[in-house]
Amino acid sequence: MRSILAILTLLLTTKLLGKKHISQFTIYDYIIGITIGSIAADIILTLEENFLYGITAILIFGLTGFILSYLSIKNEEINNLLNGKPTILMENGEFNFKNLQKTKIPIYKFIEQARLNGYYDLNVLNYAILETSGKISFLPKEEYQTSTPIDFKTELKKDTKQTFCNEIIIDGKIKSENLKKFHKDEKWLQNELKKKKINFQNGVLLATLNKKEKLNIFKNHI
Repeated sequence: MRSILAILTLLLTTKLLGKKHISQFTIYDYIIGITIGSIAADIILTLEENFLYGITAILIFGLTGFILSYLSIKNEEINNLLNGKPTILMENGEFNFKNLQKTKIPIYKFIEQARLNGYYDLNVLNYAILETSGKISFLPKEEYQTSTPIDFKTELKKDTKQTFCNEIIIDGKIKSENLKKFHKDEKWLQNELKKKKINFQNGVLLATLNKKEKLNIFKNHI
């Protein structure tokens, strides 16, 4: 009975935490996960201990994980504190050695990840970013990007190629530091939003700006 109740409590807690692939686990997801598993094992095997204490501990850890996940979605500062920020390892085809040292990624591991993503020649890469999941995402230079059907239907083939984008609005909050990278300010952003007849900030879920100064806006329909 202790084993069955422990398993049911684990299933309930897992549902509370939500569906996540193992590769999507954050540091606190991992810590909470192994702790809950350890508590469940103690509940099943330590028969002389109070059963309810163990069940309560599992529920507390599960609820803590749920609250942290919710807060990280709603608040960017909390998310950055818990999960960290994406780190640029390569920019404009050049390594950022300071960030490589900071993230403790040896160059041979970087090369391995590039090969796993189909890039055997590092000269074709434009950007490489270490995501908060621990994986490295790559953006090749324009001339090495794979053509798509739209490339054959437009004369502006270069404009259809991907380029590096920065988020300048997330959940209605302006990212001033990213605007400065493009030598833009909030006044410029307000004018651009007015041109598109979008309410400043509150009407925007996400806005990105690329090196070609193309502004992409995703409206908040809620």
